[in-house]
Amino acid sequence: MHYSDVFRGYLIGGAVVVTDINEARKLYSMGFYGKFVNEDKVKLSEVNNVNSPLQLSIVEALYLVDKGLLEVFDGGGNRLTRDDLVRVGRSTVNNFDQVYTIYRELRDGGFVVKSGLKFGSLFAVYERGPGIDHAPVLLHFIEPRRAVSALDITRAARLSHSVNKRFVLATQSEADGKMHYIAFEWWRA
Repeated sequence: MHYSDVFRGYLIGGAVVVTDINEARKLYSMGFYGKFVNEDKVKLSEVNNVNSPLQLSIVEALYLVDKGLLEVFDGGGNRLTRDDLVRVGRSTVNNFDQVYTIYRELRDGGFVVKSGLKFGSLFAVYERGPGIDHAPVLLHFIEPRRAVSALDITRAARLSHSVNKRFVLATQSEADGKMHYIAFEWWRA
């Protein structure tokens, strides 16, 4: 990913808001980052009609900062460091470090990653993006020391089957710190 633009966002609570409408449109168009305030699932063909700021999760904001695409400021106009954003993330998002690692690995793998909250999962993962294709994968994070139960698998299977999606469990290896992904799919015999 190589872009010459560096966008400007403001930390508000546990989120980052890009208030300049043109910057918001451009950033969203670059990879479906964030969510326009008071808008739902904006398609690329509709972006230029949106006149709302763009709200980024702290995870998305950190990713964009790491890619050199975003600078984040506090209410007083002070530029926040990466460490500042990590502190905010750790105080507002459970398992922030692991959630960020999953997000980064998926984004770097070419996927569009959105919140999966409405599906009861951590992330909904798209191959191309909302409005272009449906999210074929729902991803849930399991803490490394937590055993995966039959109930976890049953819940995942029922949920993913009811919305016609694959379900992926992600966990971090305590041995090597790497993220591991386990996919579940329905099939008929």
